[in-house]
Amino acid sequence: MIYVTSDIHGCYDALQKLLDTIKFSDTDTLYIVGDVIDRGPTSLETLYFVRNTKNIKLLLGNHEEFLLECFKTIWKKEKSFVSLDVWLQHGGEETYQKFLQLSKEEQKEMVEYLSSCPVYQILDHEQTKKVVLVHAGIKPNSLAATWEELLGQQQRNTLLWVKEEFLCQPFEVVPEGRLIFGHTPTCEIQRIRKEHRRCGMVWKDGKRWGIDGGYLFGGHLICLRLDDWKEYYI
Repeated sequence: MIYVTSDIHGCYDALQKLLDTIKFSDTDTLYIVGDVIDRGPTSLETLYFVRNTKNIKLLLGNHEEFLLECFKTIWKKEKSFVSLDVWLQHGGEETYQKFLQLSKEEQKEMVEYLSSCPVYQILDHEQTKKVVLVHAGIKPNSLAATWEELLGQQQRNTLLWVKEEFLCQPFEVVPEGRLIFGHTPTCEIQRIRKEHRRCGMVWKDGKRWGIDGGYLFGGHLICLRLDDWKEYYI
């Protein structure tokens, strides 16, 4: 079975409860579409578990990008689009302090791991032909005929950060498939779009499915089983 979840945000116990709920086995695969760290109490424990579990595949989220960009600045004195202060203001304090306690070798290994994680994934699917996984979303482009072409036109920051420009525009530019994303809690999506739906559930709008249930804000950790689109809520 193939599963996808998002925005665990340092909640190791919730992730373990999810794996128990779906009866996750060595023959299954779980994709996490970003933000396994920050805000929650056990960011590094969660990140180490994800890294060391071969059948869990992490896609980058903007919070992993925070870590990469800030340590690029700290180590290499390179300019970054985000400052350490901004990361800490967005829930990175616990992650940052515990990361500093690691040895230089452990820090390097973790940075190399995160640097190797993709920013999107395209999967073949029997029913929908394609399933696209990305953290935040994309900017629609009517000139793109395929997902590969459309994603190839996106800037990295768009895939990790976009909100209103993705959520508030029509999204019928690719002929087939479904895009699964996190980043924006489904209750916030409703606020942005002035909708009234049940909070914390999968947000569905045609080809767009949002799965950040806002677990840390009183919502749910959401998981989809892609084989039959079953929904799980923690």
